[in-house]
Amino acid sequence: MDELKNIAPELSKLEKEVPFRTPKNYFDDFSARMQVRMEMEKQAEKVPEQKTKIIHLLKPFFGMAASFALIFLLVYVPIKTFVKPEITELASSTETGTSDSEILNILEGMDESSFFALLDEPETSDEFTNDDLVLYVSANFTDYEIFEITKN
Repeated sequence: MDELKNIAPELSKLEKEVPFRTPKNYFDDFSARMQVRMEMEKQAEKVPEQKTKIIHLLKPFFGMAASFALIFLLVYVPIKTFVKPEITELASSTETGTSDSEILNILEGMDESSFFALLDEPETSDEFTNDDLVLYVSANFTDYEIFEITKN
């Protein structure tokens, strides 16, 4: 104790008692106050907050969209600015023929009126020879299917 007086004289003068106390008659009406508070919480639980629920549902989707946009900007923009245009033109010109997937992509991007207009155009005047027909049938049908068709 003497050391405390030497080190901190002001601190040693303070009384040593517990500073935390409950107010007088605090527990006399505690049960009534608790009951009122519980009733208020029950009333608050009954009212659902629709706005916050929608926001909480959409929050992950907005986060994912923002992250994809950020990744796109971090990857695509530098590649586009630093890669020479000649390289991209060369890569796009390597495919000369159209594949089935390209044709499907073209048809999927087409609206109905353009599609029907394409169907209504007169057919080309390409004539098939018998050899072409034989090659087509042999490539697309099995022997059994050809037999069944010719049997009837």
